[in-house]
Amino acid sequence: MQPSERWSLRTDDAALVVEFPHGTGLSPADGEALLDRWRSVTADRAVDAVVLVVRTSRPCSDAGRRALRESAQIAVARGVDRFAVVGQRSKRRYLKRTIDVEGVDTEAFNDDDAALRWAKCPSAPASSVETSS
Repeated sequence: MQPSERWSLRTDDAALVVEFPHGTGLSPADGEALLDRWRSVTADRAVDAVVLVVRTSRPCSDAGRRALRESAQIAVARGVDRFAVVGQRSKRRYLKRTIDVEGVDTEAFNDDDAALRWAKCPSAPASSVETSS
């Protein structure tokens, strides 16, 4: 399986949507491939927000944590100021902590649609935002 088959990355208006399906794991090579793809997709288009959808229940590897943290730093350097995280409750909390980069507003969501709406328009009501700590 090629690294790009382990995750998908697309844009939806000014939001970058990155999805990790069930069973996804990131090796160091996968993490580098994801970062390379992230850089190339955001190089020539304005991206205001990132929606990170994590469907896998697998624990995050060191390579995955590094790739996520570095991708958040790349995003901030390119003007992204919002990250929406979708996943199981414990995964959302973990990802929010990992993405915690100064200058980024990070919200956890129960579903993809609500996350994408918030990413595109942060002032819109987000009924599926996780409100408890």
